[in-house]
Amino acid sequence: MKKGSRLKFVPGFVRSIALDESVRAAWFPFLLTRAIFLIALLLVSNLTLLEPSFGGGVQEPEITLQSAGEANRVRSIIQSSDANWYVDIAREGYERRPFDNAEQHHWAFFPLYPIVLSIVARLTGEFPLTGAVLSSLFFFFALVIFHKLCLAFGLEAPAAGRALFYISAFPTSYFFSLPVTESLFLLLTAGSFLAAKRERWWVAAALGALASATRLNGVVLLPALALLYWRSGRRIRFNFLSLLLIPAGLLVFMLHLRSLTGNALAFVEAQAAWGRATGLFFYPLYEYVRNYYLVASPWNFRLLNFAAAILALVCGAVLLKRREWALAAYCLVQVIIPLSSTTLMGMSRYVMITFPVFMVLAYAGNRERVDQTIRAIFIALFTLLAVLYAAHFSIAMV
Repeated sequence: MKKGSRLKFVPGFVRSIALDESVRAAWFPFLLTRAIFLIALLLVSNLTLLEPSFGGGVQEPEITLQSAGEANRVRSIIQSSDANWYVDIAREGYERRPFDNAEQHHWAFFPLYPIVLSIVARLTGEFPLTGAVLSSLFFFFALVIFHKLCLAFGLEAPAAGRALFYISAFPTSYFFSLPVTESLFLLLTAGSFLAAKRERWWVAAALGALASATRLNGVVLLPALALLYWRSGRRIRFNFLSLLLIPAGLLVFMLHLRSLTGNALAFVEAQAAWGRATGLFFYPLYEYVRNYYLVASPWNFRLLNFAAAILALVCGAVLLKRREWALAAYCLVQVIIPLSSTTLMGMSRYVMITFPVFMVLAYAGNRERVDQTIRAIFIALFTLLAVLYAAHFSIAMV
């Protein structure tokens, strides 16, 4: 029986969605990687270490899925690190007090995701698990949009499918299913690029404004889409001026912070409480090379973050060679901004939302051995880090 006949009695819009090439391409990598993460959460949350029956330093684990309170245990795992801050903002809003950076504050975190979470949580009556489901939905839609974007930039369907798998299985991509901003940001930025590629500049600008209200790096869309406009060969017209709306989300947040704290730049200056400063982007790379033997330190999987940063820089160079100026600019600036905070901490999370990286990897994956190698490395590291995250190892939590 043909697919069309099986969906004969399904409403037209549902049938068109089900038959959409990008939707069908997104299902497998999404379900596979989200299942791995969920299994890791369930197994680790039900792990108990028993008293060893004999010596020798042997650990004796017990794992049972029959006990009650699964949701509470999973909730306690996912509401950690940055997720705590976003959930607190969704519940209570931002602090209203004079600015100081002697300790950590909510002001470092952008507002759009907690606003959406707050609205949805009013219906569910719960925040952490609601945020996890919400982020997972955003991620699935982001994969669909990213697939369409790959096709719009000339990737063939098999390469676009590889790009989806690589971004889904990237070692830290479990953050796409946590109550944090990554999945929403990926959806908005990929959507903005796709709208611009289709010359729907006002839509691109509106999505860009929402992206700049989600993460500071959303403003990078302005120069990147300006380059895309220039490459289209069009004269500068009113549509081009729409791109000036992209920083609007950031500006509104700055005005709000000024009213709360007296400091419109509180989101930047608050970063000092996390040990971040401003410096040359190559400094953290140089520091890692000097101390390459230190693979990981508290809250910093140094080797992974270094490798992710180098990967993004190389992919940016490849895009420059291919004369994909907009993608190259977006890729390079997205990684240079966090590197300029003088630390590698969290770099893998910045790279995983830099979608041009995965477009370049998809080109490289045309060779079967390269494709199999990338998949094997990514899945292995993704599974390992998902387990470490569920076990509350700090190197997997940032």
